[in-house]
Amino acid sequence: MRVYLWWIIRQVRGVRRHALPMLMILLLSLSGTGNLAHSAEGVFGIPARLGQLVEESCLDCHDAESAKGGLDLEALPFDLSDRSLRERWIRIHDRIQAGEMPPKAEQLPPAKRTEMVTALADSIVVIDRAEIIAEGRGPLRRLNRDEYEQNLRDVLKLPQLDIRDRLPEDREGHHFNKTTETLDMSRVQLTAYLDAAEAALREAMASGKEPPPVTIYKAPATRMFQEAQTFGNREAMFYAKAGKGIPLDGKRLREIRQSGEHDPEVEMALFRSAHWPYYGYPEGFRAKLTGNYRVRFSARAVVQQKGFVLQPASQPQPMTFRARKPSGPDVSGDVRATGGVIDIQPKVAVYETTIQLREGETFEYSLLGLPVPLARNVNNGPPTYRYPPFPEGGQPGVAFQWLEVEGPITSSPDWPPPSHRVLFDDLPIEGVPQNPEQDARRLLRRFVDLASRQPVSDESLQGFEQLIFARLKSGAPFAEAMLTGYQAFLCSGHFLYLNEPELAEDDFAIASRLSHFLTNTRPDSQLVELAKRDQLRDAAVLRSETERLIADEDGFPRFVKNFTDYWLNLRHVRRDEPDIRLYPEYRFDHYLVDSMEQETRAFFTAMVRENLLASTLIDSDFLFANDRLAAHYQLPPLSGSAMRKVVLPAESPYGGLLTQAAILKVTANGTTTSPVVRGAWIMERLIGKPPPPPPASVPAVEPDIRGAKTIRDLLALHTKSKSCAACHATFDPVGLALENFDILGGWRDRYRGVEQGEPVIGIDRAGHDFAYTLADTVNASGQLIDGRHFENIRDLKIILTADSRQLARNLLHQFSLYATGTPVRFSDRAEIESMLDACAADGYRVKDLMLALVQSKIFLGQAGCE
Repeated sequence: MRVYLWWIIRQVRGVRRHALPMLMILLLSLSGTGNLAHSAEGVFGIPARLGQLVEESCLDCHDAESAKGGLDLEALPFDLSDRSLRERWIRIHDRIQAGEMPPKAEQLPPAKRTEMVTALADSIVVIDRAEIIAEGRGPLRRLNRDEYEQNLRDVLKLPQLDIRDRLPEDREGHHFNKTTETLDMSRVQLTAYLDAAEAALREAMASGKEPPPVTIYKAPATRMFQEAQTFGNREAMFYAKAGKGIPLDGKRLREIRQSGEHDPEVEMALFRSAHWPYYGYPEGFRAKLTGNYRVRFSARAVVQQKGFVLQPASQPQPMTFRARKPSGPDVSGDVRATGGVIDIQPKVAVYETTIQLREGETFEYSLLGLPVPLARNVNNGPPTYRYPPFPEGGQPGVAFQWLEVEGPITSSPDWPPPSHRVLFDDLPIEGVPQNPEQDARRLLRRFVDLASRQPVSDESLQGFEQLIFARLKSGAPFAEAMLTGYQAFLCSGHFLYLNEPELAEDDFAIASRLSHFLTNTRPDSQLVELAKRDQLRDAAVLRSETERLIADEDGFPRFVKNFTDYWLNLRHVRRDEPDIRLYPEYRFDHYLVDSMEQETRAFFTAMVRENLLASTLIDSDFLFANDRLAAHYQLPPLSGSAMRKVVLPAESPYGGLLTQAAILKVTANGTTTSPVVRGAWIMERLIGKPPPPPPASVPAVEPDIRGAKTIRDLLALHTKSKSCAACHATFDPVGLALENFDILGGWRDRYRGVEQGEPVIGIDRAGHDFAYTLADTVNASGQLIDGRHFENIRDLKIILTADSRQLARNLLHQFSLYATGTPVRFSDRAEIESMLDACAADGYRVKDLMLALVQSKIFLGQAGCE
């Protein structure tokens, strides 16, 4: 048989050896979709009838001589067992199915188009399914570094373990960091995993026979700030009594601190956000040990009037703390928010939170949304500061009365801590077991039972045992020998890799897939117990567990964060700082950007938990907002930093993910908006119809910030060629509809420039002068490639939400890839459509889609649910 097939292949137009099909595709082609010996003359290896249709309809443009678009079908083997070739034929299938190839409908009548699509699909499905049966839907998937860290946190009972940055950044595939094909393993990565595992294990060990001592720090207002004032002139920070600023310079402050004669009626009043140059931390406090510290303080929200007069505020003032090294204005090392956001109310009250500090660190007060004065060099003179003009009603801020810090505090009153008991059970700290090998076997088996996500045989444990015994024989202390074995296990395939349910013989792979999908970590005890009883293929049980994990307040937010970080690019929401020449009002407005990120996560959480329609991707009659976002979206005022659902006015252009500020920011570059970038991003990420990549030789469209040329003029020049115009027509109109939204999603009627147009001047949040121009009026109208016209974003939303099945299909594709690590395969498409059919009657609701996926063959393997 082999010789006969080889002889046939050698006769077909003298094709070179490297392009010959493999035996499997030949056998399947001979038995299923046609006789290879009678293939079309022009396309090598293709079944006869399909080849005839290709020759009649495609070779005029895609033979060796024409090869339009770089596609030469005569040189493209029909070797579907080669994955790269199969992907090319799938793209051809999709373009024919969509009516894009051939471009003129008369070149391929509907009946023949259907016949060609069906024949091509049948050929691809046969090979794809055969590969899944032989190898599984995808290979084993390595834990990415986020999952590895969370698995260690859960196993070692260290909820704040921080080893993620010890590991190399995971490569992305199809926009996610959970894609199997990019989660490879190298010697460098394994070394990093060994280092991270060792660091985690040592952190889990008790630091001594007794818990670390707890220290208490107390500070009145006159010890709550390092200096008598801060950068930005006196308006930025001063001491006050009875609602009025008091003259307290550095010399007098030192005298008070040396004498200890602090006036309890004095307040420290702060009116700026934390940003260089700034070091607003309490005098004399340093964390002696790494850990959690309880912070209690008394404060009230105030507004500053002229003459350094304090009045009670009408609204709360949000703030947080930032952990940092006590290095003065020149920040060194890591600076990070800690303790959560606290809304300080107008009446004096006591607040409490827990912050995380490393040894030697202190913390500073970080008031949100306030000015950030920066030095100016007026007429090339020395640096000077100018506090920005007060807003109407006075400058908001916080007046503090006192502060207390206690720590490090532990989550458990017992000693040694739970993390130590995971490693050594009830063995005494620093003790030497009477029978080291016997205890080592017991502790290793106990640790593996706690750490592994599936049963590990005694045979598999022998290597880890021998490693521990070898260390003991070399004279290593018992604890060190055990850590060596634990470290090896935590870097072995038992811990690092997730099994494919298709190839597993039990339900443990399903439990791990479900937990890593919805909580980004290992299965909890309830899931493990169900896996032990092989109950996770029961449809009712699996649905109940999925609902439980979605409702979990600890785990599900991790899914929301990681999924939206990659699908919607939220991890890059802080990447491009606003151009202060054009958008001075956004300068250093980190509170706005933080709020934008929180809004999108809250909205997506509601989409799942409230089982909203898939069309809410594009439009909704509500959004989530706080005080800052309400102002940004021109909504009625809100009080406080907490996100809450807000019903939108009928005339609002907002609603849906499409017009959320975070989405509009990650699709802009900080200086300008581009319909090309936004349109292509929306079509790929939200609609699920990605445009082809641009030719390498074609430059990007760069908007004219001078205000001389409109974006439409520039696009017209860019799309003069027919090939460019045809491609851009699929996504540019969507981007044009979003042109009323600026680089941070604020509404605009006119573009901004720096030269031509109506001048606008003022003073920004840093106390610097600004000047920009208002140029041309925004035109957000357009026409989609199918001829449908829209005047504005509201019209476009109506058009896009009409195809809710496509929006739901895209969500299923995204969920499938994220959950399994493998993109939707060609042979999975029928299963996707089956899920969509099941969800159609209720309008394609998001949680319904998720539940359907979890019970599908894509998620569970070909056996599916019982």
